[in-house]
Amino acid sequence: MSSIPRCTTLIFDLGDVLFSWSARTTTSITPHTLKNIVASPVWHQYECGLISQDECYRITGEQFSVDPSSISQAIIEARESLQANDAMIGFLRQLKAESYGSLRIFAMSNISQPDFDVLRTKPADWSIFDYIFTSAEAGMRKPNLCFYKHVLEKTGTDPKTAAFVDDRAENVLAARSLGFHGVVFDKPENVRKAIRYLVSDPVQRGWQFLRSRAGCLSSVTDTGIEIWDNFAQLLIIEATKDR
Repeated sequence: MSSIPRCTTLIFDLGDVLFSWSARTTTSITPHTLKNIVASPVWHQYECGLISQDECYRITGEQFSVDPSSISQAIIEARESLQANDAMIGFLRQLKAESYGSLRIFAMSNISQPDFDVLRTKPADWSIFDYIFTSAEAGMRKPNLCFYKHVLEKTGTDPKTAAFVDDRAENVLAARSLGFHGVVFDKPENVRKAIRYLVSDPVQRGWQFLRSRAGCLSSVTDTGIEIWDNFAQLLIIEATKDR
């Protein structure tokens, strides 16, 4: 039976994964419109450093019939709302500590240089990252494969031993096409479970489960129903030789 190779590299998105933000502002721009602005092709050019911030605000203002000054204020307020996902960052810090330095963690984000400069001022444990790759610095963005290849080359990573986590399915699919283990960021508990499965030793993980559940090792269905049977108990004793 072939086994999934243990991942020694994690690559995480930043926005809406390790940091959250609010699209609600005091301006006339609705959250829906603001999200459309930051998802527009012009904004993508801005994230890659191809146009300036002022030029981006001017062009998107024309496209969405919004005063550029309102866009500027809305972005300022969105930046102020940025908050670190301390629980997920803490989980990554724990994984790195458990690996005794063998686990590398990188960030890979579609973000403009001005927005990234503000993001780095936010209180968070930035030390968990070995490096942060931004679209502004690379001049390319997800889901373009060239950005992933750029990260692989710079980090000397084999994608088969790397897990990529992003909240956008198209970005995860692009990573998988290059051989990454892709994880869509939906529920934090699902992501933590998937990541731990990919980075930890399955045998060690199994022993930890058995010891933590000693005396309560009943069979459980996938719907959460416990089945108290003697057969499973006898199999465990026979396999572990540990009554």
